[in-house]
Amino acid sequence: MKLRNLLVLGSMAVMGAAFMSCSKDVAFDSEGLAKEAAKKARSEFEVNFVKKYGAVDPNKSWDLSSMQPKYSFTPGENSARALTRTAESITQTTTPGFIVEGDILDWCFRELPAGRNNFLKGDPFYMTVVAGEPLTIVPIFQGNASKYWQLWMHVDGIEDDILIWRKGEKLGYRMNKGDELTLAGTGQSGIEKEAYEVEAPAVTFGGLPVMNDVYFYLKTWKNYSEYEGDKLGNKATVYSSLKEKMLALNDCEKPKNVPAGQNVCIIGCEDATDNDYEDLVFLVYGKFSINEPKEVFETITKRYMVEDLGSTDDFDFNDIVVDVSQTEKTTYYYEIDPEKGEKTLANTEGPVVVSQEAVVRAAGGILDFTINIGSSSWTKSEHLTPFDQMMNTGIGSAIDYNAVLDQFNIENKDWNPESNNISITVDGRGGNAGVQVIPFPKTGEIPMIIAVDEDKIWMNERQSVPDAWFTTK
Repeated sequence: MKLRNLLVLGSMAVMGAAFMSCSKDVAFDSEGLAKEAAKKARSEFEVNFVKKYGAVDPNKSWDLSSMQPKYSFTPGENSARALTRTAESITQTTTPGFIVEGDILDWCFRELPAGRNNFLKGDPFYMTVVAGEPLTIVPIFQGNASKYWQLWMHVDGIEDDILIWRKGEKLGYRMNKGDELTLAGTGQSGIEKEAYEVEAPAVTFGGLPVMNDVYFYLKTWKNYSEYEGDKLGNKATVYSSLKEKMLALNDCEKPKNVPAGQNVCIIGCEDATDNDYEDLVFLVYGKFSINEPKEVFETITKRYMVEDLGSTDDFDFNDIVVDVSQTEKTTYYYEIDPEKGEKTLANTEGPVVVSQEAVVRAAGGILDFTINIGSSSWTKSEHLTPFDQMMNTGIGSAIDYNAVLDQFNIENKDWNPESNNISITVDGRGGNAGVQVIPFPKTGEIPMIIAVDEDKIWMNERQSVPDAWFTTK
């Protein structure tokens, strides 16, 4: 009996071991099948992507953003900081034929000699415009460099920034009285410094919010051809009056055409690194004061748009839309020069990263996912319910491009906007079951994540991203 029992027990042990081994193999095969399904789905996605958009250039980057900064500053006591109106509420009138005498140019270039570092002649600045008063801006000089640029204005209280003037637009000069007008161009044809007079457009703005703060900036491209080919606008570089790329000359000579009782300021702009501040010179007149900011906040934002492989022929890139922002603060310290008796820029503290945050704008997929940014993460099913529903992608209602489905801080401020250290973990279902990790694509890869500027809108469901987004290098 004992021997028989031992044989029975031994047989049961062997069967149990075999069953456990079989169970383990089944589990392994299930995981393997899920991985194979995900791999197949990814392969199908890549094939369909090439059918739709063509072969990917091996040098193609999927960071399509410009990282153009937006600025704000510690407000003065009269500042109205709320975004209460749109740019359409401001009137903009361009009057051609404003004459600037050669004497004004002579004064400018005595103050801003070519080839010299004129940095210390000015500080970061903004303007505060008196309530109800118009503000007029007149370009009076552009240099002969090949860069192409546009002059923009930001008005606190206005939601959209305002384009003032494009390089070469309706601007010309005469070398002698009675000469035909020689027009400046978009490239290296500028204004001659020895001109008898300049004829320029005067751009007047009315309807500015009460006692509001204004600052200016240039958007610059390497040349006009680059600007024309820049379909996404992501090659422009921004130079701002808040970041020491413009200087204001207050005690300037006034052109004869400036009405009586107006304050006048001449502003020199720098579009590179030589700091002579004469790449563009423009005149401002109206009733305003020039102020120096104490703290300047510079924010860059990228919009990440994601495909999650819920289907392999879908290129709307709206399964996840998340805006990630970083704000840096620079503090300026001013002191009086005891020898010259002039206010000069003493030093700066910063820039210091003060915050990083993410705002979830849309979730077009029905799969659960986790957004990983640096060491921070956010999971859809923990914050949005029901998590398996499409949200803010045009299903059932129009897309709200300002919607905030949720937001979270990047706790350790370790998002790297240069390397795009973001990935998406997707919890698949059905034929695409299993967990997939979608990293930001390397150069030349087929993308499932792209980075764009925050003003690029996402698509409605099943509406593919425009070809131009992916066919420009």
